[in-house]
Amino acid sequence: MACRICTTNDHEALTHELAQEMWASCIDSDPGSEWEPWELAGPYWQRMFRQYAAAFLKVAHRDPAHDG
Repeated sequence: MACRICTTNDHEALTHELAQEMWASCIDSDPGSEWEPWELAGPYWQRMFRQYAAAFLKVAHRDPAHDG
């Protein structure tokens, strides 16, 4: 299977999907918490998690051999 980070044609969609999955992992890792479903997270938290996802994708896509 090809790497989705390397082969995606839609970086925005991948970032959004990753943000949702990151949010879901918080719910899964702390089931007794008051985490809401992604749809109810609100614009602030959705934006924050998309920013985290975008930062992760930038780092994961970086090629250390070419970063000097």
